[in-house]
Amino acid sequence: MMPIQWLLQSNHPNLSTIRELAAILLEQGNEVHWAALKGLSTELPELDMLDSSKPVVCYGPSFVPRAFSHPVLDPGIFFDPERFRWSVFQSRWPDLMLSDGSLVPAAAVPALIRDRQAFVRPDEDSKSFDGGVFDSQTFTETLDKAVGRGLLKEADSVIVAAPLPIDAEWRTFVVGGDVVAASSYRRNGICDIDLHVPHAVIDMAFEAAEQWSPADVFCLDIGLANGRYGIIEANCFNASRFYGADARAILSGVSADVSARHSAPAP
Repeated sequence: MMPIQWLLQSNHPNLSTIRELAAILLEQGNEVHWAALKGLSTELPELDMLDSSKPVVCYGPSFVPRAFSHPVLDPGIFFDPERFRWSVFQSRWPDLMLSDGSLVPAAAVPALIRDRQAFVRPDEDSKSFDGGVFDSQTFTETLDKAVGRGLLKEADSVIVAAPLPIDAEWRTFVVGGDVVAASSYRRNGICDIDLHVPHAVIDMAFEAAEQWSPADVFCLDIGLANGRYGIIEANCFNASRFYGADARAILSGVSADVSARHSAPAP
């Protein structure tokens, strides 16, 4: 297997987790390098320690989107902003999504939900505001803050859906079309990483990957509501928490997949 370079965020918000992952990566025979990423800066530090002849995988939330299409990082991150959108998930997995939603301009939401509450979230994979259940007033306040901070424009698209209480949620890790690990992460709105992972969750992740994948490596969140399993969203692997999933299986799977892709002869 071609050696893989992993570039980890040294100022990761959970240092105990990132150190544990570094130890596993070294144990598995990978190279581990570190980079500190400054808060609001969009720049990456000098990466002279990297060998340009070997593939690099980044891990840490601040790499997204800084490492996107960076010339030194290949593959760097598994992310395309035009594919990691809720509206795209809905169009690609129409029968597998847990809930329906409408794509509307953010500025239109307060009038749309004037007499009711609705679940609203950004369409794109961003943190312009946290998705949740809003009424007209609370969303107006949220929108004003996001626009004022330059995180969102009034014309940007958001998803509006009927509120749906979710009984339990699981995160699956998909690598090269295979589901390599999974973990629960929430039950009745409260963090819980110890729930059993039902076969239905794994089967749905495989089915989704067979239909379409937003990237070679991604996380797929699946929920249970009203007795039905369905996809909540896909997430960028490079910034996603592992929760109770088998970190060794995930890291080994990603390294092997990247190594195989970079070792394959050009078509």
